Amino acid sequence: MKLSENQSKSLAKFRNFVSFRNKISLALTIFVLVLYYSFVLGVGLFPDIIGYRLGPSSITLGIIAGVFIIASCIVVTGLYTFLANNYLDKEQKEALKDLQENSILDPLKNGELHYKDYGATSNTKKE
Repeated sequence: MKLSENQSKSLAKFRNFVSFRNKISLALTIFVLVLYYSFVLGVGLFPDIIGYRLGPSSITLGIIAGVFIIASCIVVTGLYTFLANNYLDKEQKEALKDLQENSILDPLKNGELHYKDYGATSNTKKE
């Protein structure tokens, strides 16, 4: 399918939006997974350190680390929600509106056109 210049720009804008959103999601996911697996690895490899009691109380370093992980996950979820509500949703709405105005939203929905098949600078399908 041959695209006009406006259609190609609209498709590039949508592709950039999807790429940006996926990078943010991947970065936050990796951060959370590193936290969880570091804790599990710490419990498995260093149980004496994780089980170290803080003073005469029953609170251990493991409990502190667990609370930190839970709080970090809440902060990461809040960060993504903030970004999604204040930036990503607006960008998505603009990109979809632009696709609709250039008459390429329906071919994308129907599978006749795939945004990854077209190069960033070319308006013809990549082979």
